[in-house]
Amino acid sequence: MGALVAVLGLTACTGSGGGSNASSDSASTQDRAAPEPATAPEGRAAGANRTAVRTQSVIKTGEIYLTSKDIETVRGEAARLVAAVGGTVDREQTANDRAGRAQESTMVVRVPVSSFDTTKRALQKLGRLQHADDQKKDVTTQVIDVGERVQTLQNSIDRLQRFQRQAQDVDDLLRFENDLTQRQSELQSLKAQQAYLLDQSAMSTLTLHVTRPETVVPPRDALADAGFLAGLRSGWNALVDVVVVGLTVLGALVPFLVAGALVGLPAWLVLRTVLRRRKPAPGTTV
Repeated sequence: MGALVAVLGLTACTGSGGGSNASSDSASTQDRAAPEPATAPEGRAAGANRTAVRTQSVIKTGEIYLTSKDIETVRGEAARLVAAVGGTVDREQTANDRAGRAQESTMVVRVPVSSFDTTKRALQKLGRLQHADDQKKDVTTQVIDVGERVQTLQNSIDRLQRFQRQAQDVDDLLRFENDLTQRQSELQSLKAQQAYLLDQSAMSTLTLHVTRPETVVPPRDALADAGFLAGLRSGWNALVDVVVVGLTVLGALVPFLVAGALVGLPAWLVLRTVLRRRKPAPGTTV
């Protein structure tokens, strides 16, 4: 009978939502040792994670913009530097010109947070530095909070599973099953957040952009073509252009003139002879 009352009391508590369930379960663990959870030692309290996290958790990210005539060499040196500190190249994208030479490249690398500053300085020396920046975000409180919430939910799930095994009423079994499903979903979401925070605070992200230096063309002086000599030179060039165009047109017409002369001159002579023969003699009446 006492077990049934305990079961009904727990079921009534679960009806108020996932957040209040976690709080009530956490409070109950202060009076009695929790059963052994899947991810924590026996008798571990919900707030034990606070003492486990003693180091500061910081997410560091940075971007570096370089120019270099030999992008391939920069890429190789960058990969070796990252590997030397225990990091990895997360992804890389390179664009080549028509000659097959690397025109620009972007590398995203992950390095241990303790090697972030030294790796960033080393990468900046691989080419001509154009711009660099970095950001740091302290997530220590978030890591502790998420860890405690994960432990609290895990303890609550363990207790619900134990009570579910002891329940004999079908309605109670269904309620336990519904509460377990809800809390397990919340637990998976929290674990995903926890894994992300731990990964980002353990391995920093650096993005390296490398491009070829552009050829700078100095602006043209507006008065470079001014003056008498410049005008004379421009006039002479214009005259040469007119003569060239005229000769080009004449050269294009010569074949037509020759063809016209070869065909037109004999035709004109024949027509003239015919007209003379048809002309009446003087004094003849037609």
